[in-house]
Amino acid sequence: MFEYIIIGAGVTGLTLCKKLREKGIDNILVLEKEKEAGGLCRTRNIDGHTLDIGGGHFFHTKHQRVFDYVFQHLPEEEFNYYKRVSKIELDGVTIDYPVESNIWQLPVREQISYLISVVRNGESMGREEPQNYEEWIRWKLGDKICDNYMIPYNKKLWGVEPREMDVDWLYKIPRVDVEEVLQYALEKKQDVSKFPAHIYFYYPKQGGFQRIVDAIGRDEMDRIGFGITVDKLHYTGENWIINDTWETKNIINTAPWNSLYAALGEPAHLAEEFAKIRYNRIVVSLREAEYAHDWHWRYIPSMDKRHHREFYIHNYAQDSRTDGIYLETGLERFQSSREDKNVDFVTDAAYPIPVLGHQKAVSRILEYYQDQHLYGVGRWGQQAYQNADVSMLEAMKFVDRVMV
Repeated sequence: MFEYIIIGAGVTGLTLCKKLREKGIDNILVLEKEKEAGGLCRTRNIDGHTLDIGGGHFFHTKHQRVFDYVFQHLPEEEFNYYKRVSKIELDGVTIDYPVESNIWQLPVREQISYLISVVRNGESMGREEPQNYEEWIRWKLGDKICDNYMIPYNKKLWGVEPREMDVDWLYKIPRVDVEEVLQYALEKKQDVSKFPAHIYFYYPKQGGFQRIVDAIGRDEMDRIGFGITVDKLHYTGENWIINDTWETKNIINTAPWNSLYAALGEPAHLAEEFAKIRYNRIVVSLREAEYAHDWHWRYIPSMDKRHHREFYIHNYAQDSRTDGIYLETGLERFQSSREDKNVDFVTDAAYPIPVLGHQKAVSRILEYYQDQHLYGVGRWGQQAYQNADVSMLEAMKFVDRVMV
């Protein structure tokens, strides 16, 4: 019998395994449905192109503990360090991200239209703060930014109507006020400290983002069972039995919860909660074209283009060819183009969709199962829009709690 079985060998599962072993627990099994570890952080080399097949990944963190952890396994000198250059294609013009700080980069007539819309936003008019994403964006930034950027981009990214989405994930987007928007427009500059995420980032000199995962997981491989789908979870009242084969005192889930609903016997009293655990699927496709700029990626809100983001690979992956671009497209919108290299990777689950009520739903699931020693950690285990650094941190914090 195992002390812990971990479902999923992505960056969260590998960190959990490593940190539990550091605490003296060695009786651990990790179950991974794929034939390799890494989850969303896997990389392929395609004819000299470094392609991160789970979407865009760049390493930075606000937590020194995570820096120390990663650099312990892959030294800092194995990374290149960049100042982020991200762009938005808006109304046929490419401007700096975020849009509300860079309206001054648009043609003058468009600037006037956007600024009038921002000044007339619902917050300035004293209206009550809304509780869904679409109405909140209109309330905060006005109709113009909402209709031309935020709404179409997020429709393309999430694959759901923005009015179906909650507002509890908005720490991921810039939070600027009307006064600041006007100040940036007049001064023709932006305050990068207002970025919601990293201004700078690290990326491995060789091997793509997967090199980080490989370094972390190097000593954990003999504890991983590959090619195993969890299709039955039975709780005896004391222990868990998985697939009628493995018995354990504790399970840590790092996979999407709705993938375990049937395995758990489709608990009727949690049916509504599991129904709110939703995620989108994306396609990463490779295209070859030369470029002579320093952009790392560009957001594409226009509904006339299927993809929502494009990455200029060589500008951050120096070991990659100079003509590689990869596109990130929602699966429902994807249609291969003759310009693509016919190299397409589909993620099973890319981003947890923050639908209305999702946080309350996942909290109830976690609270119910923790009494049975079934836990959830990481992007999928906590159903939260976490980057890799936060998932690593959550794994560390979980081990800290259980080992007190």
